[in-house]
Amino acid sequence: MRFNQYSYSKTNPDTMRQELADLGFVYEPHLSDKDNLQSFLRRCFFLYQDTDYLLRAWAADSESDLLTFFESDRELTAEVFYMTAFQLLDFVPFVDFTDLEKFRTESNFPIVYGNLLENLYQLLNTRTKNGNLLIDKLVSEGLIAEDNTHHYFNGKSLATFTSYDAIREVVYVESRVDTDGDGLPDLVKVSIIRPRYQGQIPAVMTASPYHQGTNDPASDKALHNMNVDLAKKEPHQITVQDPKLKLLQLDSPAPAQEVSEAEEKLGHIGTYTLNDYLLPRGFANLYVSGVGTKDSEGLMTSGDYQQIEAYKNVIDWLNGRCRAFTDHTRQREIKATWSNGKVATTGISYLGTMSNGLATTGVDGLEVIIAEAGISSWYNYYRENGLVTSPGGYQERILNP
Repeated sequence: MRFNQYSYSKTNPDTMRQELADLGFVYEPHLSDKDNLQSFLRRCFFLYQDTDYLLRAWAADSESDLLTFFESDRELTAEVFYMTAFQLLDFVPFVDFTDLEKFRTESNFPIVYGNLLENLYQLLNTRTKNGNLLIDKLVSEGLIAEDNTHHYFNGKSLATFTSYDAIREVVYVESRVDTDGDGLPDLVKVSIIRPRYQGQIPAVMTASPYHQGTNDPASDKALHNMNVDLAKKEPHQITVQDPKLKLLQLDSPAPAQEVSEAEEKLGHIGTYTLNDYLLPRGFANLYVSGVGTKDSEGLMTSGDYQQIEAYKNVIDWLNGRCRAFTDHTRQREIKATWSNGKVATTGISYLGTMSNGLATTGVDGLEVIIAEAGISSWYNYYRENGLVTSPGGYQERILNP
């Protein structure tokens, strides 16, 4: 059990009170902890008109219910607080646990009863039995309106942006590479899902050559046959050259009419779960397949500087340094006026590898990468003690040069 997926920020009392009040939790310093806890609980029960019903149904301890406790002259104790907290987190007394103190210890419950204001603030930042934060659960149930406006709690945006009415569009970013040698910069397809918002928002971008599908027969033909006997090779000198990236200079680009809206709408696309989580919290989602993939131009490469550069140019577009068009004719340019220029990249495996590659460019606007199980060294990925290995057990995963 943890405070949340990312972090818990220590917050001063005035800020805690204000953030709680913004969500309808009124904490009155002149009232007793017992009264403030009751007020907090009744706000959590906003779906019910008769909140006495739930207080009567919940346990205060092994002997009495919460309504009886609050109507009594008993003092609030750590036992009652912990029993109440676990029920808010969807744990059922005498079903999920019988020994309260043992369960608190074994679950590594992160809250130590003492300062009720901080305890309640922490409780909203704690995971429920189902894994989501209590505040996220309450917001998803309608605690505050889904008004397409940012609302923050403990430094994190809450899910108050509508996903079902999100803008879904496609643009084609003009890269700085020409992998197919036709003299034109390769266009890269960018699929965008973003909340409706009048201001500017950050973006999470997933760079993945799989989004538009794969050509497995052609891929199989490009692989080495690894099912052969090992051959003895005499020691020799290996000459290594630094790779060179040739970028196109677009000092005098062809003119294009500037338009304010994309012309191609985005239909179904396989999304990334972390991006789905961030979309209703006010983050645009970008899915970029890269050069040489379906609907993009150029030739598909594998982890080289040209592939990384094309992904980088999407971040450049979000910051006004590259152009994008509404289609392949390059006649109508569209700018990312909705973007505040701040980008995070997400992805696992090869997707995480592309995030690592983007981080090495130092591109302005890339604030953070969330790379899961990505490759940081291609040599170590394919070699062990000087011999070629089969990553992941796939013996034909080595591309022909």
